Amino acid sequence: MAGKSGKMVKQMGFQAFVMSVLLLVGCSAQNEPPAEPPASATDDVTVADVAEDDAQVIVMLGDSLTAGFGLPDAAALPSVVERKLTEAGYEVEVINAGVSGDTTSMGRARYNWSVASADPDIVVIALGANDFLSSLPSSLARDNLSALIEQSQQDGIEVILAGLSPRFEGADNSLEAEYAAIYPSLAATYNVPLYPDLMAGVWNTPSLLLGDGLHPTAEGVEVMATGLLPVVISVIEAD
Repeated sequence: MAGKSGKMVKQMGFQAFVMSVLLLVGCSAQNEPPAEPPASATDDVTVADVAEDDAQVIVMLGDSLTAGFGLPDAAALPSVVERKLTEAGYEVEVINAGVSGDTTSMGRARYNWSVASADPDIVVIALGANDFLSSLPSSLARDNLSALIEQSQQDGIEVILAGLSPRFEGADNSLEAEYAAIYPSLAATYNVPLYPDLMAGVWNTPSLLLGDGLHPTAEGVEVMATGLLPVVISVIEAD
C-alpha cells in the first residue's frame, strides 16, 4: 500500500436492517459526541491489538455489526475476516473498531484513536445505520462519512466503504432513499471500493440471525465475511 513499504497485505425493509444495529444496544444517537473517548471505549478500540510490523493492518470502523453484538470476540466480523484472510495466505491483523450504537458523528470523533493510531494500511468504514434510525439528516451522515474518507486518504490509508442497501418496497420513503444513495455516491466521488450491503445473504435468513431476529449469529457473520472478503483482497492486491 502507498506509504506502507514495510507491510504486505442486502418483506423485512431497510429499516429492519438498521434496527439490527441499535435494537438491544440501548445507545442514543448524538450529533456531537465528546471529543475524548470514555475509558472503556478507548480500551476496546485503540491499538493494544496493533499488528506485527510485517503484517497488513486493517481497521474495521463500525457499529454493533462490526463489534460483534451478542457474540464472542472470535466470532465478531473483524476476527472472522482476519481468519479467512490468513487461511487464504495473507499476513494480516484486523482490528475491531466497532462500537455498538455508534453514529457517523461518533465514529468521526474517534477517528484518531480508533483508526489513525493503528497506522493501518486499510480501513473498512461501516457506519450510518444509527443515524438513519435516529432520523438524523442524511446530509449529516454524508458529511461525516466524507470527512472520514478524506482524513483516511490524507493519512495514506486505503478505504473500503460498506453500505446499506435499500430493502423498502411500495411507497417511497424519502429518508431511506437518501441514506441508501449516500454510499454509492461517496464511493464514486472518492474513488473507493464499495461493498453495497454488509448484511447481504443474512438479513432475510432466520437461521443466520440471533433470537432477536436482527443481529447475525456466528454463522451469519461467516456469510458476511465471505461476501466482504473479495473486496478486501482486491485492495490488498492493488499495490
